[in-house]
Amino acid sequence: MSAEQAGAAAAPPAAVAQRPRATWTTWAGAALGLLVLGLAAWGLKKISGQVTLADVIREINSTPAHLIGFAAVSTFLSYVVLVGYDWFATRHLGYKIGWPILAAASFSSFTMSHTLGVTILTGGTVRYRIYTREGVRPADIAMIILLCGWTFWLGIIFVAGVGLVVSPTLAQPIRQWVPPQLEEFTGALFLGGVLLYTIMASTWRREFRLWRYRFTIPNGKETLQQIAIGTIDLAFAGGALYILLLPVAGVPDLLTFLVIYAVAMVSGALAHAPGGIGVFELVVVGLMPDADKAGVLAAVALFRLMYTFIPFVLGAAVIAVLEWRALRTARAAAARPVPPVSAASEA
Repeated sequence: MSAEQAGAAAAPPAAVAQRPRATWTTWAGAALGLLVLGLAAWGLKKISGQVTLADVIREINSTPAHLIGFAAVSTFLSYVVLVGYDWFATRHLGYKIGWPILAAASFSSFTMSHTLGVTILTGGTVRYRIYTREGVRPADIAMIILLCGWTFWLGIIFVAGVGLVVSPTLAQPIRQWVPPQLEEFTGALFLGGVLLYTIMASTWRREFRLWRYRFTIPNGKETLQQIAIGTIDLAFAGGALYILLLPVAGVPDLLTFLVIYAVAMVSGALAHAPGGIGVFELVVVGLMPDADKAGVLAAVALFRLMYTFIPFVLGAAVIAVLEWRALRTARAAAARPVPPVSAASEA
């Protein structure tokens, strides 16, 4: 930080006076986030008139312990699969980083972004700190973040496509306003898009260039790996919440619920709210109109505890340990005596 401040002080006044300007995409993203948050606030206000905090607490206390245990195992497996995101991205870029470093980078970055939101700034910063110590170029770290995000989206789109085609009951709350077979059409559109992209990735092998940075998109085999990683991750994460919802009356089948979970995750990300709080709850409750609202909110509260808050604390501890080790290594390197220059080398 001191080097950056020194550089800014030495810069010409014109350069210091220049400030980055917000583009139309920046304003559009902010407006979309505010719109989603506004809808969430409105929806939560309506829900609060139908259920009390005492009802939610009672449902939490009545949740069977064995279901909480199964949900915890599913959550753990989801975070294990998340390591595959970083494994795939680093291998695609030609790096061979050990599993302990991959696990630390994946777990700590995802726990930060899941809780704090703004993935590029939170999880991206964590990955930058860890991967630069492993010799990864900053430009490649940006590509790792993009590849992890694309793996997530491929899994979301694929699961949503399968769910909408196989179990088309998502639009039941708004059936009177939407055309028939909307889910099947949307699901087929999603699956067709994934198929077309996979074919393009298999056949159109060319190098892209962004300024001086050159890269290639994953090939067909790698794309299938991305779809598998994203799908399994979504199945374990959404499955953890579904297990907690099993005692709640009116919950749909698993495939339909995974589509609801995917929509809730995307909506929370668009809102840019920390952890998608409020937005995630609204989507889950709103797309399951027949389910008991107190039971659903109780399950979501337990899910947030297991999937978001406890991993966040553990992720912060991992970051603290890594930073302490890096500081200790730097101090040890600085304390080493500099070997004297011999007369032969001077000559």
